[in-house]
Amino acid sequence: MKNLAYSFIALFLFAAFNTQAEDSKGTIATLNAKQVSKLDLSGKWIGKRKQYTADKRSYIEIFEYEFDLKQEGNIVSGTTTIINSNGEYADMKIQGVIVGDKLHFREYEVKGAVRPEGKVWCFKHGELRIGKNGDNLVLFGSTGSSMEVYNYPCSGGYTEIVKADNSNNASALIADFSGENLIADEKISFNVFPNPYIDNTTIYYTVDSDAKVNVEIFDLNGRLITNLFTGNQKAGGYNVQFNAKTAGYMSGMFIVKLTINGEVYSRQIVQMQ
Repeated sequence: MKNLAYSFIALFLFAAFNTQAEDSKGTIATLNAKQVSKLDLSGKWIGKRKQYTADKRSYIEIFEYEFDLKQEGNIVSGTTTIINSNGEYADMKIQGVIVGDKLHFREYEVKGAVRPEGKVWCFKHGELRIGKNGDNLVLFGSTGSSMEVYNYPCSGGYTEIVKADNSNNASALIADFSGENLIADEKISFNVFPNPYIDNTTIYYTVDSDAKVNVEIFDLNGRLITNLFTGNQKAGGYNVQFNAKTAGYMSGMFIVKLTINGEVYSRQIVQMQ
């Protein structure tokens, strides 16, 4: 019965983790890894957090959502603030790491909160794309969430926040980004399933032509957990298994970093205990 319950939770989380919301993404030019490497995400970001309904087809509530970030190298720390329409809020600590063109993050501690009656605030986590809308930098994407107590799954949601002050990115924004290739979609097939998982998960990816490939696992502090594969591969589909317990972790959030001929792709994965 316990395994059945875990399987149900895993499937629920997988749906929340992989739902793609129809939002204003179409107006955002997604930056590639080279462009992201020129940026400093430090500072305040302001926008919205839209909470999915249980079936993930629409939104049940829209919150004001803010990030106050500090970036050092590729490591990001800071706080988030989420506020509902009644003025109830939660301030949370955040940790994250930039891998390629994405910010992988998780909220992990409530600093202060006024909780809605009969409800709890959920910790958000996931991977946010980094984009440019006019002269504004944007963090956006669908992300999962879990309750602050017992780590039970919440319904997840969609985040879109805009950097309030881009003065520390002026030189990068003046650069002719239009002369480089902005990416809207990844050029390869790259998935992890199941995700979340309990015992083992499998990383699936394709290689379009003969390439040097590296598959690594990192934690959200940017530490390398293990290298699953390094070598040359011919065009085709490949898969490799991962279990965080073999690296001494009973549970947690991790990042799969896939590098193909220098191009970096990443996915966040969750191992449940």
